[in-house]
Amino acid sequence: MELSTHKTGVLVYNIRVNDQHGELLEEAGHDNPRKMVFGTGRLLGAFEQRLMGLKAGDSFEFVIEPSETFGEYNPGMVMDLPMSAFAVNGEVKPGMLETGKVIPMMDSEGNPFNGKVISVSGEKVTMDFNHPLAGKSLYTSGKVMAVREATYEELHPVVSGCGCGTPDQGCCGGSSGHDHHHNHHDEDSCGVCGNPPELQGQGIGNCQCI
Repeated sequence: MELSTHKTGVLVYNIRVNDQHGELLEEAGHDNPRKMVFGTGRLLGAFEQRLMGLKAGDSFEFVIEPSETFGEYNPGMVMDLPMSAFAVNGEVKPGMLETGKVIPMMDSEGNPFNGKVISVSGEKVTMDFNHPLAGKSLYTSGKVMAVREATYEELHPVVSGCGCGTPDQGCCGGSSGHDHHHNHHDEDSCGVCGNPPELQGQGIGNCQCI
């Protein structure tokens, strides 16, 4: 039996940045292999396509290019915002704007996105709204341990989740083992950003910290 639509694969693998020597982003070892359901739209397409047709015992090694994942790094997504955009009740929380901190925000349509603090100078905050893996390739290697028919429960999960295939669980479907998707309800979240003119026309729209 080979990996195909509505089959469940049990895989061990690791995902690294750019090549085999790059930073380890995600790993599923022999002591904790990952089950993945194919053909349901819950896996990153480029990842799934490269595994289709493999059988139990087959090894794999491939590179997924930025164009197939999070896109190229866009310098235009590095923007300057006024300090006031991060104020809650007229004040900015202590430590919120530390360099390197990721701040969860929301656009005018309610879509969440993250911004990383690059620098703070006076009343100006430079933010990077690129995905942390933008411009980076994903080097993936591993082995298919088993292939079987997917169960009804796997094809119709109550809560969508497939390990390497959803934005908060795996690089091949979203982020990585790193906390790219920051907790939206902790003390680092901020209040309403208002309507910073710097964000208009940049594909972000009005922003609101969440």
